[in-house]
Amino acid sequence: MNKLSSTKSIDYVQPMEDGVVQISRAAGTLKFPSRFILIAASNPCPCGNYGSQKKPCTCLPGQIQRYRKRLSGPLMDRIDIHINVPQVKIDKLTHQLKPCFVESSKIIQRKVQKARDIQTKRFKGSILTCNAEMQTKDIKKFCLLDIPSLSLLRQAAEKFNLSARSYFKIIKIARTIADLATEKQITPTYIAEALQFRPSDLLNL
Repeated sequence: MNKLSSTKSIDYVQPMEDGVVQISRAAGTLKFPSRFILIAASNPCPCGNYGSQKKPCTCLPGQIQRYRKRLSGPLMDRIDIHINVPQVKIDKLTHQLKPCFVESSKIIQRKVQKARDIQTKRFKGSILTCNAEMQTKDIKKFCLLDIPSLSLLRQAAEKFNLSARSYFKIIKIARTIADLATEKQITPTYIAEALQFRPSDLLNL
């Protein structure tokens, strides 16, 4: 149900994190639910060839830097997982590559469903339904780290100057990776893998 309140008691909300959109007008403030999954894609540079092994990039360093700044650091920091997708090889498009082991969609679906079942059991009795919905207080409750994992995360936080948001997002991602592996404990291996999903620009790489 939408909530109308006085403008004197406006609470600051973040739609991507709080799952709420707040619209303020002279008569008061309305809040609307806005839980969603954001999937976005962008080129690495204006010409699109930065990092390509086939086509040379024709952009100057300054152009690349200005292009990437069009997406602000705070916005990038709010996206949980960042993945670089390489150019698809022609042989793969024409089905000429030798067969290799690839998990089928059904196998992946079973793994994902099993991980979601683990999360449903974990959050039973709370308003949470999955790891992505955890706030800081929930992470501290449900994602306890052993000493080696905490040590690795602290080293990464100091080396890469991680924001508080990135710090806790890494723990959430590591928890999900552990769920996919049906492991109860978050280990340094999962912390290290989660770090790889943070944007390189924010990690100063």
